[in-house]
Amino acid sequence: MHTKNNISKAAILAVALIFFSFKFSDWEFDKKYRTIIHKSITEIFNSSPYITEELEAFEDAFYAIKESEKIVGYFVVAKAPSKFHQFDYYIIFNAKTDILKIEILQYRENYGAEICSKRWLKKFNHISTSNYAKYNREIDGISGATISVNSLKKDVFHLTNVLQEKLFNDEKNHKN
Repeated sequence: MHTKNNISKAAILAVALIFFSFKFSDWEFDKKYRTIIHKSITEIFNSSPYITEELEAFEDAFYAIKESEKIVGYFVVAKAPSKFHQFDYYIIFNAKTDILKIEILQYRENYGAEICSKRWLKKFNHISTSNYAKYNREIDGISGATISVNSLKKDVFHLTNVLQEKLFNDEKNHKN
């Protein structure tokens, strides 16, 4: 009887942990990540009182940045593969889905950390993602970080287009 209670408690705990792991992203649990992201949002949009709201119907965790109930931008926290591990990064967009900032939150490889350079990451700011070939040519590679660079370029292109497509479809549906 006693072991049955322990098993059912363990099962309930396991189900609860699984539920919460899907509900919240890693960045929401990591105080350092939250601080970095919120500081960037405050600096970019020159405002402290803002609200972030998760956007539904996205496979990735996109968030709207609202100021006085008006959407002023969006952001996404994502992972991209490098040679052996994944690295965490975020993208902040304005309301028109132009990239305003990309920052690597955690890079886990021994080599290729140049990808974290703010100067290099600024090349993504306001870049057009309408044509992959042109987009790909505009972002230079980094010697020693080829896999990470290509992975980030591909992921940023994909996420930007997912956001643009979803917002365009929502806007089109609201007009109909």
